[in-house]
Amino acid sequence: MVNYNLQSQILEVVENQVKINDPKCTKRTLNRLLGLGYAEDESKKMIGSVLVEEMYNITKHERSFDEKRYAKKLSLLPDYLDVIENNEGSAVKVTPVEAAPTVGRNEPCPCGSGKKYKKCCGR
Repeated sequence: MVNYNLQSQILEVVENQVKINDPKCTKRTLNRLLGLGYAEDESKKMIGSVLVEEMYNITKHERSFDEKRYAKKLSLLPDYLDVIENNEGSAVKVTPVEAAPTVGRNEPCPCGSGKKYKKCCGR
């Protein structure tokens, strides 16, 4: 689920960082991702995801913004989105979870009974 209002606010922050070139690592990362063939929107969303993670860590651990830490995470894009550091500092491979296909209530039951799902396993 995507909160589009929050997403637009984060993208606006990324655009402002690029426009005023502060921090400089944001504009460098955007140019690097564009050079790798990513679309501008996709690149800004990747940068925004790192920004959100940084904001979360700042509020959760009550620490100040560390531009070096932020720049390090940005330098690892796009691969950084697959690997996230845990609290001990070691990397953990994160793989997206795909939802199981849903069965409509009027579709045949996946158990193979031949009945509609609502009359079989959907009860």
